[in-house]
Amino acid sequence: MRLSNDLFELISSMSKSEKRYFIISSKLQSGSKIYVSLFKALEKQNEYDEKKFKSRYKNEKFINNFAFNKKNLYNLLMKALTAYGYSSTVDGKLHAMIAECRILFNKALYKKYFRAIVKAKQFAHTHERYGYLIQILDMEKIIIPKEMIHKQKSDEIMKEVKKAAKKITEVFEYSRLAGTLLNNYRYFGLTRDSAQTAILDKLSSGGIMSSPEKPQSIRALEAYYRVKEISSGIKADSEATYEALLNRYSIVINNPHPFKNFLLHYPTDILFSLAECCINLNRTDEAVKYLNEIENMLLKDKYNLEDFDIYKGYLNFRIFLKKGEIQKASKLIPSLENLLVTYKDKLQIDTELSILYYILVCRIEEKNYLKALDACNRLMSHPLLAKRADYETYSRILNLVIHFELKNYELLKYLLVRIYRYLFKHEKLFKTEQLIIDFILKLQNVKNDDDLNYNFSKLETKLARLKNEKYEKNAFEYFDLHKWVVSKLRHD
Repeated sequence: MRLSNDLFELISSMSKSEKRYFIISSKLQSGSKIYVSLFKALEKQNEYDEKKFKSRYKNEKFINNFAFNKKNLYNLLMKALTAYGYSSTVDGKLHAMIAECRILFNKALYKKYFRAIVKAKQFAHTHERYGYLIQILDMEKIIIPKEMIHKQKSDEIMKEVKKAAKKITEVFEYSRLAGTLLNNYRYFGLTRDSAQTAILDKLSSGGIMSSPEKPQSIRALEAYYRVKEISSGIKADSEATYEALLNRYSIVINNPHPFKNFLLHYPTDILFSLAECCINLNRTDEAVKYLNEIENMLLKDKYNLEDFDIYKGYLNFRIFLKKGEIQKASKLIPSLENLLVTYKDKLQIDTELSILYYILVCRIEEKNYLKALDACNRLMSHPLLAKRADYETYSRILNLVIHFELKNYELLKYLLVRIYRYLFKHEKLFKTEQLIIDFILKLQNVKNDDDLNYNFSKLETKLARLKNEKYEKNAFEYFDLHKWVVSKLRHD
């Protein structure tokens, strides 16, 4: 572990209330308080350079045996952060209930022990924490009230264990399906042919996906619609995606207990997805409504607003793009680029690549082709671009558009060979992509502006047709090539 940076980053990430809690709790501890001095010194740093830090604080006691003091502070901070607010969470309460059961058992207070077991089981059932439930059932089987027949009670406990295990397995199976679909999407992008659709339908329709009545828990039902949301999204069926998201949101809002205190804040996560779906559906006012709803919810729950800052900026940017307000979108690019730097280690790779891709789209839309080229080069040089093959493909397509606009015709010949090989190798040479490549290849034979306009006119007709085809229309979800071609036509 790079403890020097890890310790500094941990302190930098702490809220004011978390820092205050740590200082107050440290006052309750006996012994040396050298770690508090180290904490306060690190808290003052805007960035961390260990050599400069040690030189600046060379007379402080914490510099002696510095490695030990850093490790000790890190461990104490993690202990304090674990304790901070943990007792009020679902997991914290279950831990406390299980601890209470153990204490009562060890003191042979069996009547109270049985009552505590029943209470803990009910709490675990209510919040669908079936892992904890199995642990509680394991404690229950150790001793059975003497008024009960031992075999009968043991059989009942075994049935409960099997039922809980089945419910856990079911949720994980839905999660496995969702993960498989997401990996499929990252590799193939939106569906572009019948073979890809067949794979998608097989994953999202059979087995436990055959009916929404089958899920045996609230969390499993939500996970069912999560799979439906992803599969509809891959098909670019935004209406079906929207319906699946509304079902997810209704389930979570009407059954809050099973979704409480998870790493993922379910209500806001779904609302973010709803906002993005509404942008795709050109319902921008509704998208804004969801963003406002998220902000109010997070402020009310005193939840971390960092994720909101990231997605609010990104989705507002997408809203302006969708509405064709390109200058307003362009003005948000500097703040988005700051977000990419500020939250570099916190951004999910899909989010980071999406921001970079739509910055590229915006630069082309505003006809700022030099900045578009910079944006394209930045995206294409991203070390993890291959994780999103769809963005990798369309960044290459847009690279052709940019160099055409910049009149780099000699370079285009070289780029055409490279992109053709790439698309062919990755089985992504569909009709739309082939049409663009063929068009640019023909440019070398164009003699004058009239010839160019004629070729653009033919391209526009073909793209208009493809834009309405079942699979080819999904290519236009990434960038509207038809709209770009129409803008190039000269109308005499």
